[in-house]
Amino acid sequence: MVKFDVRLAALLIGVTLSTLDASALQLALPTIAAGFHTNAAAVQGAASLYLIGSALTFLPLSALAGRIGTVKVYRVSLLAFSVVSLFLAISPNLFTLLSLRFVQGIAGAGVIGLVPGLAAATFKERKGWALGMVSASVAAGTLTGPPIGGLMVDAFGWRSIFYINLPLGVVALLLSGNLGELRGVGLRESLRRVVATPCFLLALVATVLFYAQSFGTNILWPFYLEANGMSPTKVGLFMLVPPVMLLFLGPWAGKLSDHKGFDRVSWLGSVVLALSSLLQGVTGRVALGLAGVGFGRALFQASNNAAVLAQAPEETEAVASGFLSIARVSGQALGSILAGGMWGNLEHQGAKHAFLVSNLVLGSLAVLAGVMIRGRRKMASQSP
Repeated sequence: MVKFDVRLAALLIGVTLSTLDASALQLALPTIAAGFHTNAAAVQGAASLYLIGSALTFLPLSALAGRIGTVKVYRVSLLAFSVVSLFLAISPNLFTLLSLRFVQGIAGAGVIGLVPGLAAATFKERKGWALGMVSASVAAGTLTGPPIGGLMVDAFGWRSIFYINLPLGVVALLLSGNLGELRGVGLRESLRRVVATPCFLLALVATVLFYAQSFGTNILWPFYLEANGMSPTKVGLFMLVPPVMLLFLGPWAGKLSDHKGFDRVSWLGSVVLALSSLLQGVTGRVALGLAGVGFGRALFQASNNAAVLAQAPEETEAVASGFLSIARVSGQALGSILAGGMWGNLEHQGAKHAFLVSNLVLGSLAVLAGVMIRGRRKMASQSP
């Protein structure tokens, strides 16, 4: 039992490390801008360059991990993430900080990009539960990052937020020596096998649609609530509801999917998400959406991630984990573009109208995700 907990801790600390870093940094950007005597647009690169570095290396790193050892790449990435954090804390100028954030994004891809696959490989009989714990850790990092970042910046200055990564990275590194391995046949052969596996592709499309609906809804809530007179502070408190629900319900939903089937539970999650968008759009009552989306995300996220990894072609599990991260980033970008574009074009007709139309469109993405799940389930049942 101790060994079991230690392996899980190595993965959960790793994923919390990357999400905590990202959410804490957002609080520090104004202070960083003041410290380097520049503006918000210039320091925003500290966030965007990290994302670009990660996005560019998810697949190459996961393919490399499949060939030389997934655990080895994960551990090296943890070490690199921590060392770069130390150099970020002593950055002498903005150019150095931005350059290091790009490098840290590459290291982060080897952490966040491999954790889902490593969780599934380490806990083969309890994939859903393990991935539910990963989802809960993502929520925990997102929730705790802003208050921890604000406290550190106020007490010790913006450089201190990068020191948070050092103890977390070292602990995760020390605990990660006995994780399950993922197999790999190289990037080119993996891509060939993936393209020839429709069930896996449908699972990835469902993932993109889920994150587009989820992230797009996150974009809508502040616009709608502030248009109705709610203060930013209250909006922030309201938006804590879905991640708090994911934190507590994610492991339960993952365990449920282990017993009832990944496709069945993720499909139920897509239904809940679609109904939540419809109800909050028609009624204008955000409370319905907050509760429904929180519950729907918990049902969908871990079970669908487990389905993606379970349906990956043979010897492509490492690359499949990288594809899962790309699907997440792509979905978030799509949701941001859709929600921001719709609100910008429709708000002149009234906030309620813009909220209704935007929710109908985003809800349709959840419906399409459910269709993808039904499609992959039908294909899987027909496969020999």
